[in-house]
Amino acid sequence: MLKHCILGFDYSESWQKTCDRLPSVLQLAGVQKLTLVHVVDTTRRMNVEDSAAAAASHLKELSASLGAELGIAVDYEVRQGFAATELHEAARRHKADGLIVLNQSHSAGRALFYGNITLNLARLTRLPLLILPGGGPVVEPSAPVLLATDGSRPARVAQRAFEHFLSGGRHGLVLWVETEEVDNVATINEQVAEITSRHEQVISRHVKGSAVREIVKTAEAEQVALVILGKRGTTPIQDLLIGSTAEGVARECRQPVLLIPANTEI
Repeated sequence: MLKHCILGFDYSESWQKTCDRLPSVLQLAGVQKLTLVHVVDTTRRMNVEDSAAAAASHLKELSASLGAELGIAVDYEVRQGFAATELHEAARRHKADGLIVLNQSHSAGRALFYGNITLNLARLTRLPLLILPGGGPVVEPSAPVLLATDGSRPARVAQRAFEHFLSGGRHGLVLWVETEEVDNVATINEQVAEITSRHEQVISRHVKGSAVREIVKTAEAEQVALVILGKRGTTPIQDLLIGSTAEGVARECRQPVLLIPANTEI
């Protein structure tokens, strides 16, 4: 599903630590080719070490070492401009299947997530976006995957991605959180029952409360390998609203999160 991914790379300490966790995440996602992309921010004053040439030299070494370690093809590219836009454009130009970024918002609180690269890219992308938590736990490739559903069209598209990860007998958990706004309880129950009837290794859980809180809590308690949920928006205007639940989970979850845009073909 995510055979070729664009990985947005910077030189932060968090990214250096995340590189140690990449093998298990890439194995889980089935990535066969990785293109490292660093975007030089031309809006700020740069030092020599921030130049495109310096970045290219560093990425060349990193791509070679990662390729040898991961056993997959790893390429690199340096771009200049607005980070989220350039990463999205790189994915389009390389005809990639998805993007991988790091969310560093956990220790800094909610404010930093707004307007940062991860949120902006989540708004822009028409491709699946894999968000890795800074400082999160090492993913066990054999751990279950979690589908968070609310019965909506984006959730049904995310369901197809979820079922893709079940190949080979991987265990799964379907979670739906009943909030005060939910008015289609019977429909969601039918959809969840249909999934579990077709996959004996999948269990379901129905809880009530805050969708973001319950999804994040369940993901951590079950130590899932991946949280999968749909991203709202099928037009450029709608894309500015990825959905409060998707945004909240992407911001707060300590496990990797895969956002699936509603227009994704799987």
